[in-house]
Amino acid sequence: MAASMITRISCKCPNILQIIASRTAFPVQTHVRHHARWLRPFLFALNGQLKYLKMKYGEDPAKPRSHQDNWDYNSEIYAFCQRFGEEFNSETVRTAFTHKSYVEKEEKNRREMGLLDQDAKLQLDDNTQLANAGYQFSSDYIAGFLRQALPKVPKQGHRAINQYLMSREVLSYVASNLGLRDLILCADFPVPSEVMESTFMAIIGGLLEDQGMDRAGLFVRDFIITQLMDKNLCDVWHIDNPVSLLAQVLADQQREEPEARLLREAGKNTFTPLYMVGMYSEKKLLGWAPGESITVAEDEAARVALRNLFDIPENRPPLPLGNSIRERMLHQSIVKEMEQGERHQSQIAAS
Repeated sequence: MAASMITRISCKCPNILQIIASRTAFPVQTHVRHHARWLRPFLFALNGQLKYLKMKYGEDPAKPRSHQDNWDYNSEIYAFCQRFGEEFNSETVRTAFTHKSYVEKEEKNRREMGLLDQDAKLQLDDNTQLANAGYQFSSDYIAGFLRQALPKVPKQGHRAINQYLMSREVLSYVASNLGLRDLILCADFPVPSEVMESTFMAIIGGLLEDQGMDRAGLFVRDFIITQLMDKNLCDVWHIDNPVSLLAQVLADQQREEPEARLLREAGKNTFTPLYMVGMYSEKKLLGWAPGESITVAEDEAARVALRNLFDIPENRPPLPLGNSIRERMLHQSIVKEMEQGERHQSQIAAS
């Protein structure tokens, strides 16, 4: 009787059930889907058997993605080009992904099958030339970018930052995160880091050949130079003797030599002393830093002073890596400078 009354009332007032549920003392039960009781012990026993088989026979050997099901190399190459929005020539991008070791391995297998040397050779080019072009262009573009974006940093700082960006660790890391690992044709598996590095440079060389310096420069800027976003430039460029470098920089600017002054100290006769040293020149504070000894504090203060002089403090603004008008003009000036340098070298070679 009560159920029928509630049904009649709820038809006239749809919110009556919510009102009744809010005013009643008993909780409103909802349907929850539970697994069967046998599922948990079954999964526990299954995992135990899998662990036993792995301990007895070892882990399954790693297989490249091309040896697994649902693999279409042509579709993967097309998807790679579309993922970055770059218009590669199909032959160029295939050459960029072909390592020299793959060609040598396939020719060796053909000889072992009884083919002659002239028949065993593959009509396939490796990415050596494209990688060399990519190395040269990337290094030149990074050098031009550092000159434009960090004009107060000396050449040795630019060189150290360029070497860091062009290191194998950074390039292989970028290449692996861009999905190049599964597309590389290589004799070894897993793909070595040096192969990842050379293939990534070959991609840049292929983009330079097909699209020119403008698109290749944007590719280098967006994927290599952006690795500096979360880095302290002074950690990348480690200064061994900051006091002498500070003296040299001040001499080049025709300023007086740096003078270290002890600003304050604490806990001198304890196990954890603290000294605060400031670097001055012409009675102006260039930078200050703490240290557990006066020598350490002097070095840290000299590093802070160098950061301020080079306009790369810890709270420096981000590098110009966006798409604003100023940043586009910076990119165009770098490309124009590289084109002028290339034309100058071609004229020298022709003469």
